[in-house]
Amino acid sequence: MIGVNWHLRFRLKIEELQKENEELKLKKKILERKVKKYENNNMRTTGNRQDNNVVESGGSVYTARNKT
Repeated sequence: MIGVNWHLRFRLKIEELQKENEELKLKKKILERKVKKYENNNMRTTGNRQDNNVVESGGSVYTARNKT
């Protein structure tokens, strides 16, 4: 059943969804910037054009420290 104020309710619902859409767009933009910043800091190559993402062991790893 359609009441007298159906158009008003419809407009209010559209307005509410538009606000929600804008909020989600802003969150998406913020998250995209964070991902871009993370990728720039952690995925860039070294000066000799090799991938900087490879973990290399810097020395001996002591698994049993101070066993006495």
